[in-house]
Amino acid sequence: MGLFLAGALGWGCQSAEYGVQAKAPLDCKATYVACGCGCCGGVEPEVQCLSCAKGDDLQALIQKDQEAKKDPQCAVMGCSPGTKYVYCDANPQ
Repeated sequence: MGLFLAGALGWGCQSAEYGVQAKAPLDCKATYVACGCGCCGGVEPEVQCLSCAKGDDLQALIQKDQEAKKDPQCAVMGCSPGTKYVYCDANPQ
């Protein structure tokens, strides 16, 4: 009876997903300009297409860009024209 009561109260095994956050759904209208160490003013960034249908992850690119900004080498790197990431299949030009 003790095991039955423990299971009924949820004290048994936890699922494998316990504590794992679900991934947020893609916002296919979102865009982002990645500059790494910094964007040069007056220059249009290069457009890089992402595919919403294929599940390209803009958030991962944003995170990578945010990490690049922390690089100590940025002090001597100068600026870049930047890259504008766009879900081209969801944002027709």
